[in-house]
Amino acid sequence: MTSERPRRRRRIDLPAASLPRPTAGAAAPRSAPGRPAPTARPLHHVNRDYSYVRRDLLGILVVGLISFGFIGVMSFVVR
Repeated sequence: MTSERPRRRRRIDLPAASLPRPTAGAAAPRSAPGRPAPTARPLHHVNRDYSYVRRDLLGILVVGLISFGFIGVMSFVVR
């Protein structure tokens, strides 16, 4: 089966990049001489410090108790 329209191109010819590629000498920036060397840290970004969870749960508990207390007091006031 032949088609009337021409075949679609599979690749798009993009123009060359406007910025030059970095060279091997400029690949890693050097740190300032006055700064201490970076400490060895894990390469992942996952934070395993969950100390904030207990504080957040305590805050939610306090707000919930205040809300229920307000509702209880208002049920006696608005009769």
